[in-house]
Amino acid sequence: VCLESERSYYMAFNGAQFHLLVNHIPVVGFPFLIVLLLIASETKIIEIKKFTLIVAVAIGMSSLAAFWTGEPAEDVIEDWPGVSAQLIHGHEELAEKSMVVAVLTALAAAGAYLLQRRRPESINKGLGVVLIFALITTVLLILTAHEGGKIRHPEIMNTDSSNIKSH
Repeated sequence: VCLESERSYYMAFNGAQFHLLVNHIPVVGFPFLIVLLLIASETKIIEIKKFTLIVAVAIGMSSLAAFWTGEPAEDVIEDWPGVSAQLIHGHEELAEKSMVVAVLTALAAAGAYLLQRRRPESINKGLGVVLIFALITTVLLILTAHEGGKIRHPEIMNTDSSNIKSH
């Protein structure tokens, strides 16, 4: 919603817009994190390993913002023509699972970071554990994003290639 006055220009986001903005942080962040974890696992530079664990905490916790903005987004679009309550519910269920595993990834990263302060030799095992969580989270986020996309993008709902017309 844009409000224009004589002296200022003000833009306000509704719940759906804000949800679309913040949900891309974990969806894009987790694949980036996987690459960073692989690099950190191969380097001998301890600062890169520590930095990677801190990034994992931040990206994992960002899933909370995406999850918490889901209800306000639903409030905006639930009564729109063509919006399916069943599709919203499916997206919501996957989003909850994704958020839980993303937060567990963040907690595993925080634990690995704290443990390496006492036992520096543990950092590589910690990175491996976080990588496993990040891989699982990424798969869940891809599924969640796909289900969310179905809500307003009917073109992704039919994946049967026999219905595609050639020109």
